[in-house]
Amino acid sequence: DLEGESAQFSDYVPADRWLVVMIWSWSCPICAQEMAGQAQLHERNQGGRLTLLGVSLDGVAGIMEAWAFAEEHGATFPNLIGEAQEVAHFFYEQTGQSLQGTPTFLVYAPGGHLKAVQAGAVPPEGIEAFIAHQEDTGD
Repeated sequence: DLEGESAQFSDYVPADRWLVVMIWSWSCPICAQEMAGQAQLHERNQGGRLTLLGVSLDGVAGIMEAWAFAEEHGATFPNLIGEAQEVAHFFYEQTGQSLQGTPTFLVYAPGGHLKAVQAGAVPPEGIEAFIAHQEDTGD
């Protein structure tokens, strides 16, 4: 994590809530624009139906910049950090696709079933609407 403690993605997958993963980098201007809105999404849903997890691909060399970026942009949700190659491998294992860039969002249903992948900016309201639609249709 951004505190330098060892962490596993599986530790952050809730059995009873949706999980939104934001893959980001401290040097990504779109990530800077997205971070506050995603933090607000996390705050609105504390104890609710979804939780957020950030994954920085800045690696050990960029951990201080990533930590400062998360602090500056109000990322109140948990954030993990990995080497870019490791994060790209994780993304490929999860999606079968190559990571195109940051930010990239993954949306998991309760229990960790991947339901959506989107590169680029995604409004928090769009994430909430997607989850509501999935719940309404039983997908």
